[in-house]
Amino acid sequence: MENKKKKSSNRIWLFRIISIMFSILIIVFIELILRLAGYGHSYDLFVESETYPGHYVMNEFASEKFFNNSKTATVGYYEPFSMNKTDDTYRIFVLGESTTVGFPYGFNGSFHRWLKYRLMFTFPDVNFEIINLSLTAVNSYTIADFARKIVDYEPDAVLIYVGHNEYYGALGVGSTLRIGKNPRLVKSIIILRQLKLYQLLQNLFSKIKNEENLTEKNLIQQMPADKQIAFNSEKYRQGINQFRYNMNRTCEILDKENIPVLISNVISNEKDLKPFISDEKSEISAVIFFNEAEKNYKHGNFDKAKRLYVKAKEYDMLRFRAPEAINTEIENLANSYNHINLVDSKSHFEQASPQRIIGNETLLEHVHPNLYGYALISDAFFIKMKKLKLIENNWGQAISFEQLLKEMPVNKVDSLKGEYQVQFLLNEWPFTDKPVPKQQLINPTTELDKDILKYTLGEMSWNNVQRKLYVSEFEKGNIESVLKISEALALIVPFDEKLLKETAGLALRINDKPKAAFYYSKAFRLNKNLPDAQNLGRLYVDMDKPEKAVLYFKYIKAGDSANKLNDLIINILEENINLKEDLNVNSNNIAALNKLAWNYAQLRSTELAKEYLSRAQGIDKTNTKTIEIAEVITKIENEKVQIK
Repeated sequence: MENKKKKSSNRIWLFRIISIMFSILIIVFIELILRLAGYGHSYDLFVESETYPGHYVMNEFASEKFFNNSKTATVGYYEPFSMNKTDDTYRIFVLGESTTVGFPYGFNGSFHRWLKYRLMFTFPDVNFEIINLSLTAVNSYTIADFARKIVDYEPDAVLIYVGHNEYYGALGVGSTLRIGKNPRLVKSIIILRQLKLYQLLQNLFSKIKNEENLTEKNLIQQMPADKQIAFNSEKYRQGINQFRYNMNRTCEILDKENIPVLISNVISNEKDLKPFISDEKSEISAVIFFNEAEKNYKHGNFDKAKRLYVKAKEYDMLRFRAPEAINTEIENLANSYNHINLVDSKSHFEQASPQRIIGNETLLEHVHPNLYGYALISDAFFIKMKKLKLIENNWGQAISFEQLLKEMPVNKVDSLKGEYQVQFLLNEWPFTDKPVPKQQLINPTTELDKDILKYTLGEMSWNNVQRKLYVSEFEKGNIESVLKISEALALIVPFDEKLLKETAGLALRINDKPKAAFYYSKAFRLNKNLPDAQNLGRLYVDMDKPEKAVLYFKYIKAGDSANKLNDLIINILEENINLKEDLNVNSNNIAALNKLAWNYAQLRSTELAKEYLSRAQGIDKTNTKTIEIAEVITKIENEKVQIK
């Protein structure tokens, strides 16, 4: 009898195993059919660029596995980087959420573009590839998933700014897109979502539920499911645990590969944003703390006011601002891994805020910085990179933060678009319960302002607005403004040779030779040719950079060996390199000064010749050689006048 029961039990288990195996085979078969049929999209992080062959770009469908509805899945930047990384390339990947994207400005308003502009002019010989993989409405699940994939693409550094979306970002514990509270389970589901079969089922389910109407709402309205998450509640702790799990996964992956990671703490509006939702029944509610903070601020009790403002944020039940525990977790990460480094952006914002209490001076609403705020974040990352000496060059030549603020190519198209976007945002829940029609919010009067509004509403491209402004400013003769617009375009499209040369030409028109040389050299890198080498060599001669000029004249010599003039120029430039080194040892070496003045006179760079001559005359006006060279320079200048 017992043997019969045992055999029966074995048959049942065998049947179960066969059923499971058969089910798996069916799933595999359907998956293969769907793949062969080309159904759905690839969720690979990178695909080859159609515009720039030989370059990768972020896959526009890479985000879909984090969202239940593909129509609400957000899309990131289109920033090409070479499939074959060159020795002079420094590659940085940037991971994060909407703040890291640069909302509400986008394009050159984002902190990674501020950082790139500063780095590339600090180290003009380095080819910087800074690829922003950030997405709006995501959180640490996306960061961990992307981190696993970028290690195969030779990053020199990874920058991370994340933390505000742990509750309401895609798959967050308080989100409409949540699929579980256990991060390990959610991680497994993300992997399964890459199957074509999942895409098929998701698309069928979306049609049945008729989710089309979701896209009509702003993401900030769509994402929250649980709008009241109390401080230190179970769901509150789940959000912190989720962040800790995913960010440790991220750091373990990158640290194991010895990749330098710079992770910033996150910034919230403390002073100028009332709590969204407060527990009215509690004596320790967010609104009570906020009102007390206001009173103390008005009476000059700023330290106490700051503590109360932060407490009000902590007890705000609608968790659009990261709790302080998130920043604690970020600090712990930096202390737990060899290659993970804390970037203290928060301290930068406090220093730029009255009484060190962060408010509307640097932020637009709850968490997104204004343009100055994005510049501050870039400065925090730049300072950390400098401290770590991630780039082994002369950081002493770094352009200052003040110079960056002055020269960064952002203009009214960027700033006004940001203002419009924020006005629309503040006119919606949770900022107001009484929205007004959009046409009543904004009434642009000038043609440019109308174009910027169209751009904000998605009716006109950023490129087209900038080009119209370019033509307008050019017709007015505002070359500096035109140059900035051209630089803005070149920062976004670094592989357009014609645009780079156009930008260089504009820089020359305002006599900005270093900037002209920079853009000409970037164009030359794309397409090496003798005429451009001649122009660059001449430009570097006039800039007193013989060590760079000689490289281009050697290139010219290789392509035109019969021209003996190139040999003479190369000899003079190599001598100038040695003479300048002599001056570094002894700045009063009159023989070296005279020789440099003479050499530059021979190269017909009379302005430089006069500079060195002036230094020689300051040492000894009666020096015979100095007097002789002065006569030669005068003769050359007279010849130039006659030619004109």
